[in-house]
Order: sequence, then C-alpha cells, then structure tokens
Amino acid sequence: MTDYWWQDLVDRNNQWQGLELNLKDSQKNAPAMEMLSGHYGRMALQYCGETLFWASMLEDHSGVWLIFNADHPRSQGMLPPVTSEDIERIKAKGEHAWTGEWCRYFIRQLMNAPAPLLSQQRWLIRPMLPHQQSSRYSSPQPIPTENWRFASPESTENITCRWTLYGADISALTHPDLVRLVDWWWGGDLLLGRYAIQPNTGRLKWWRKKCREGTLPPILVWYIAGLGSYVILDGHYRLQAAIEEQIPPLFLVLSELNETEYPADVVHQARIVQSLEKQLANNPKYSINAANQTLINLYDRRYFYASTHSRAILGEGGQWAIDVEEYLQKHHLQTYRERIFRRVKED
Repeated sequence: MTDYWWQDLVDRNNQWQGLELNLKDSQKNAPAMEMLSGHYGRMALQYCGETLFWASMLEDHSGVWLIFNADHPRSQGMLPPVTSEDIERIKAKGEHAWTGEWCRYFIRQLMNAPAPLLSQQRWLIRPMLPHQQSSRYSSPQPIPTENWRFASPESTENITCRWTLYGADISALTHPDLVRLVDWWWGGDLLLGRYAIQPNTGRLKWWRKKCREGTLPPILVWYIAGLGSYVILDGHYRLQAAIEEQIPPLFLVLSELNETEYPADVVHQARIVQSLEKQLANNPKYSINAANQTLINLYDRRYFYASTHSRAILGEGGQWAIDVEEYLQKHHLQTYRERIFRRVKED
C-alpha cells in the first residue's frame, strides 16, 4: 500500500507551477522503473527487471551514448489508456483547469499502476508548454515540427526544473534509433520513446482528430538526469498524432524534487535592507508590494532542483558490457562499439 499526497506548487507571485507529489511506501517495494549505475560511467534504465536503455557517459562528461533495447518484452502498457470519457470529464471543468486536472489524472494513474513506478520521495509534475500556444478547444494552427519549441512556465521561484525541448530533439517514434549520442555540450535534452509505434492504426487516427479539435491530452514524460533525456511514460501515439498534424502538444514532465538552501550573504542582505529603508523614507509612494517582494527574494534561500537517484549495483559493469556487446552484434551495430566502450564521440 502506497500512501501519497499532493499539493500545488506556486511561486512567490502565487503563479501555479505544477504539482508536488510526496510518496510514503509502507511496503518498501522496489519501483518497476529505476536507474542502475556502476563504474566507468555505465548505466541502465530498467523496467520490470529488463533493461530499456543502456547508457555510457563520455569520459569528459560532455554527453552520453544511449542504446535502446527494442527487444524489451514489456515496454508497452505501462499505464491504462486515456479514454474519451477521461477527456470529456476534464474538458467539462473548463479551459483554465485543463493542465492541472491532467496533472492530477496522471498522478492517480501512476499510483494505481499494477507495478509501482515511483520510489518513496518527493516528485514534481510540471507542464512544458509550446512556445506558440493556441487557445484550448480551438482549431490549432499547424507549425512545422522543426520549429517546435517548448518551455516550462516562467517562475520567480529558485527552481531549476525549467524544462526546454526543441522539435529537432524529438526522436522518431515509428523507427527509433537504436544507438544515439546525447551531446550535452552542443545539443539539448532528447525525447525518447519506449517502443516503436505502428503507423496507420485506428488509435492514431482518433488522436489526430482530437489534435485538430484542440483536445489532445498531454504527453507524460519522465526527465532522467543521468541520461540527459525525457522518456515517454504515456502518450506515444498522441505525440505521433501531433507530429503528423504539425500541432505542438502539451507535455507534463515528471521529475524527482529536491530542496536545499544556499548560504546567506549577511553583508549583501544588510545593504539591500538599508537601500529599501532609504527609498521608503524618501519616496512615500514607493510600492510596498515591490518592497515586500524584494525582501522575500532576499531572505528566501530555498533552492529546488531535479536529480535522478540510481542504485549503484552494476559494479565494474561486466554483465552490462556482455549485454551491450550481444545486443550490438544482434542488430549489426558493431560500428558503435569502440566509441561506446571507450566513452568518446569519435573513433
């Protein structure tokens, strides 16, 4: 039994930023999806005990090689499918509630999944919005995929969970690359699917219709810091529908949420307070709200950030190396072997 609760995360201007989720797992079950790590920058993202992605961090920490396991036996069906009834129920709550209600919907789906997906800690689910966003329920205007750009809402909070994504970094869903380099120096974060979708299905056509109507539900992704990538948890066919219609979708980004405090600069604080006192004394019309906001920003030393915990159980990575070697041979990808194992971009 997993106990959980959520609360709205708002910034200093009382602007909604997402939902904070807290989990307390009384059974201490291992999550169905988890990161494993070991020496030499070797990592593996596993789902239900089978590796979904192998990863090898570059020696200079400028990126990571990703090897997608297209042979994973249980990569589909992680969450129950979104139904027409789900869409109509959330739509009835009004345009202003659309994003928040989908956040709550997916939290419930994650908590009710047959296998526990999330570990016991704090999580954040936060929207990542199209740069050019149409009014909800209207007929959206097509935008070429290469011009897509997404970003989290602006915030006055000290929060580094400020997600961005570009159309060029969305991996193909019909024929995903089995090996890919995530270049942290020159490129952005990638969006990765968990399986290859089937084109021309009835489900895809239905999502394309919803996309044109402006009622396409968000795509739920998990940001994994070790991979420098977003992994789709739910919405492969919805994203493909958006790509084919050239209508940017809404993303909801799930990440671990951590909080710390940075040291106070007492001298700096005293200078700001003295400056405010002078301005208030010399200008009776000086905005009290502006002064209060300055003081809040000055003394609020909280700092929110996202990380991804992993279990360091791969050791020297001997079995990792065997599995990767066999997979590369099976799929005739040996040309990548030296770069992956030597942890370099080029041979």
